[in-house]
Amino acid sequence: MSKKEERVWQYLLQHRGAEYAEVAEACGVDIEFVKQLVSRIGSDNWREEIENSHVMDRAAVLDTAKEYVTKDRAADHGDMKANFRTIAEYWNTHLGIHLIEPQDVAVMMTLLKLARIKQNEKHLDNWIDACGYMACGGEIVSK
Repeated sequence: MSKKEERVWQYLLQHRGAEYAEVAEACGVDIEFVKQLVSRIGSDNWREEIENSHVMDRAAVLDTAKEYVTKDRAADHGDMKANFRTIAEYWNTHLGIHLIEPQDVAVMMTLLKLARIKQNEKHLDNWIDACGYMACGGEIVSK
């Protein structure tokens, strides 16, 4: 999803009753872009307000994180430690340093999720993902 599309969707979800012209003006895009983006859905029920009734206790948060990190993600992302090692190498190259290790990737991705939680503490995926990254880091350092 492009940044422009993301900006429009964020606005639409925060202003579900907004007319296309209002969305286009607020997001700095053409009205036809908004119409085309919304047409991909095929239904107007996204405009309905969603009540945040999904309650998760701590066990459910951890169970969900466990499900995410233990299912076969290697098919999509490759081996977890190898993937974190590659990310560490890219970050080291970008920063011109040689300090970041795979376990640091787990910590920094957790910090990313914590920053997102600060912006929207009700978005449960960030809480779940933070748990998952910490579990991955724990696995890396325990081997």
